[in-house]
Amino acid sequence: MNFSGPLEDRIAIYELNWAYGDAVCRRDKADFAATWADDGIWHLPWGEPVQGRQVIADYWAEQIANYPFHNFASYTGALAIDGDRATGRMWTTETVQNIKGATGVVIGRYDDEYVKRDGRWYYASKRFTPLHGLESIVTD
Repeated sequence: MNFSGPLEDRIAIYELNWAYGDAVCRRDKADFAATWADDGIWHLPWGEPVQGRQVIADYWAEQIANYPFHNFASYTGALAIDGDRATGRMWTTETVQNIKGATGVVIGRYDDEYVKRDGRWYYASKRFTPLHGLESIVTD
């Protein structure tokens, strides 16, 4: 089975993933930042890893500015909880329009690591792998 660990923690991580997608769709930098651990690391395939909640949020705000429309939809494909740490896989479908007017659908996978601090789950690490469609919306 792809899911293990206490149900209460699984639900909290599902809600974290939903909050992440909701913040992206609403373009809400503060809510996006709130999903990350203070020392979180974001791995994107087009650059070096970005580390730290505020640095990640600032970088995301720069990136999302290139996409006036961005709808983020996802589902959790795997989740394993071990105490205050967890790993998971999230599949995404992102429908976007870039600043040049090109539209596209990007299909991808996040390999995530989570950490629980003060009773709340955060992203410790997110590694994005685009699987289809990225080339249609890159703005350069």
